[in-house]
Amino acid sequence: MSIESLLQQSVKPLRIVVVDDSSVDKTALIAEKLGATVVRVRREFEGSLSGTPYIALLINKGFEDLEGLELDYVMVSGADSIYPNYYVEELARRMRRDGAVIASGVAVGEETSEYGVRGSGRLVDANWFRHLGFRYPLCYGFEAWLILKALSEGFGVKVYRDLKFRLLRPTRISVRKAYLWGKAMRSLNYWWPYAIARSLKFLIRSPPIGVNMVAGFLSSTDSVRDLKGFTERLQKAVTIGLVKSYVSRLTHSSCERVLNTRLE
Repeated sequence: MSIESLLQQSVKPLRIVVVDDSSVDKTALIAEKLGATVVRVRREFEGSLSGTPYIALLINKGFEDLEGLELDYVMVSGADSIYPNYYVEELARRMRRDGAVIASGVAVGEETSEYGVRGSGRLVDANWFRHLGFRYPLCYGFEAWLILKALSEGFGVKVYRDLKFRLLRPTRISVRKAYLWGKAMRSLNYWWPYAIARSLKFLIRSPPIGVNMVAGFLSSTDSVRDLKGFTERLQKAVTIGLVKSYVSRLTHSSCERVLNTRLE
């Protein structure tokens, strides 16, 4: 269904590349019948590898097939994402309008932040991506790395909340995924108060999730050198902005109460 939704996109031509790491459900055969190029990779690991650098390696295999082509944009998608037929064209149009090099819509039922470009459903400016080597780094948090890299170079990053697509399986946060998110924060040099605050938000809803996120952040994980210093500066600026906004709303609310009291 995901490939079919891509084939029905209003923008043409599209080259669809499917990376198949030893699936046993005829995914590769079905993809080929639909006209996709299939890159086969022999998996040498057992169990779920979602959220690990191995997934970056698989996506890079798809990028390798595309990097020699004349492309305006490259899109990354999971196998469970279903897009409206105007998704790619509309996303590209808005990116050109807003000067963004990476952007996405939002999956139905999900919430996101200003810089929370999804891993699946993201569109990336191909020329800018070539400047980075047309590859994800093999690290934890590789999807967020691309966003931070764009921001560190002064380029636009956009999330269009009104541009929706569907997921066949809802996104769930497991204890293991929370631990890997923590490792990603460590890898990307998150400012420690920001990382702990983010973990506490999850801790309130689910103590095991929050605790494992903190454990991942405190684990031994190699950091990405090219973002060192930038991530912390960005998160400090975001935090200061949020505090100022909160104080402004609080002050405005207090003034309204005083005014109402006097009027009464």
